Amino acid sequence: ASAAPAAASDMQAKVEAAYLFNLTKFVDWPALPANEVRICVVGDEAVGGLMADLSGRPVRDRTLKIEADNIADPAACQILFIGRGDKRLPELLGRVRGTPVLTVSDQEDFARRGGMVGFYADAGKIKLEINPDAARTANLRVSAKLLEVARTVAKP
Repeated sequence: ASAAPAAASDMQAKVEAAYLFNLTKFVDWPALPANEVRICVVGDEAVGGLMADLSGRPVRDRTLKIEADNIADPAACQILFIGRGDKRLPELLGRVRGTPVLTVSDQEDFARRGGMVGFYADAGKIKLEINPDAARTANLRVSAKLLEVARTVAKP
């Protein structure tokens, strides 16, 4: 096994974790818990581990709380990241449907399949694809600044 793919996937996990952290600044929730912003990560140990390192950081006058893997209630998360390796995508999206949870994934065509923010690779960079209708349905407001740097998609 060569080190290049591992280094590339490490870099991808770092970029995705940075995006997850920064998404908290560009999305408005109808009501945030008084003391924390919760980001939940399933199906990606690398991103989960990197996010765990950020746990406890201040964000939006609250404390960042990270939950990974065994998430009791995905609807209690502000952001739910579903990693490429997780096969429960339809189930997880179903469990948060109608709740103000920002769904994010690096699974192919995630935003087109009803998710809100999808990561995709373009010329070696990780970019964002946003489904504004899915976010609006969940009562989330995505900042115009974020929409400017992302590709927007609609559900077919």
